[in-house]
Amino acid sequence: MNSRKVTAVVSKDHDGKEIEGRIPIKVAERPTFILKTREGENRAVSPSQRNGSKKESETPTATSSKPSESRMLMSMPQEMSNCIKFMDENFQLCENVLDYLVDQQDFLVIGVLGTQGVGKSTILSLLTFNHLPDIFGVENLTHYKTGSNCTTGIDFYVTKNRVIYLDTQPILSSAVMTTATSTLEHYASTDYNLELQSLQFTAFLYSICHIIIFVQDWFVDPNLVRFLQTAEMLKPSSTSNLDQDYAEYYPHILFLHNKAEIDDFRPETQKIMTDFYTKVFATSKLQIHSGLDMSSYPTEGQLNLFLIPKICPESEPIMHDNEKDLIEKLRNKIHGVSRNSLTPSTLTEKNWYHYASKVVEAIKKSHLSLEYGRLLP
Repeated sequence: MNSRKVTAVVSKDHDGKEIEGRIPIKVAERPTFILKTREGENRAVSPSQRNGSKKESETPTATSSKPSESRMLMSMPQEMSNCIKFMDENFQLCENVLDYLVDQQDFLVIGVLGTQGVGKSTILSLLTFNHLPDIFGVENLTHYKTGSNCTTGIDFYVTKNRVIYLDTQPILSSAVMTTATSTLEHYASTDYNLELQSLQFTAFLYSICHIIIFVQDWFVDPNLVRFLQTAEMLKPSSTSNLDQDYAEYYPHILFLHNKAEIDDFRPETQKIMTDFYTKVFATSKLQIHSGLDMSSYPTEGQLNLFLIPKICPESEPIMHDNEKDLIEKLRNKIHGVSRNSLTPSTLTEKNWYHYASKVVEAIKKSHLSLEYGRLLP
């Protein structure tokens, strides 16, 4: 009987409280076992936490990936909604471009050259139309009336697939001299200052671009051909005495004839153009045979010659592909061209900007430009 009473007390009074007429019995607290986890952690884990120990060990692994993902998202630049200034008319680089560049090496730089009104900005806007329409502004009636340029300095736009487009001010344009302060020595003739400043911009593009699109609206101006050859001579070297095994870099140059007439698309006319450029640039180091032509299939060794038609009335017969198909073909050809390294060491996008800054300083201090200006008649 006593044993039953004790059992009743134990089961009903776990706290050891006194009950009338009965002797209080103290009950020992349940012991707590301290176990160590198999993962070799220093902290102790109780049995009640045993079931959740595996989940806790997996939590740091899951959370550790989140900071790396956030860092990747933070490192990606914001998407561009329009072009911005890369270089002003005074030959000064703009630092806000760095906000749109990333530290990766797979990028392509395309620059455009040409005189005023040939359609440089229009061509670049057509090439980037699949990203945003009318990225680069084009000339309007106000520019024609005031004699001003639509583009001053160099405008910059980079696409999602890391293609950098550079739209430049017209070469040999007198409007540039009225708004810019030349970094070169001022000569007696304004024409000399104008030519030297244009040569600076062209030599700069030769150094930092993979592809140069040289736009003309007729065939051909010999003075412009001489201008391209002179800029090649004034291009600063990207190598040093320590880089003996590296061949000096020269960009691909594409001769693009805008507003082409129907006769320009005839095979015999294109052969005349091809023979002319091949002979004139026979000794040039510029890459003019990169397959950037109008053929539908990749062909090695073909001259980089492309024609964009003039918009014709619907009544006139069309003897060539339409403008949309030609631009698509040109875009595919450009994106597929070989990308040689601009310098002995491989550049990232941000390093490319810093390299461009060094090129600017090298051109400003170049004795070749000053010597060329001194020898002008």
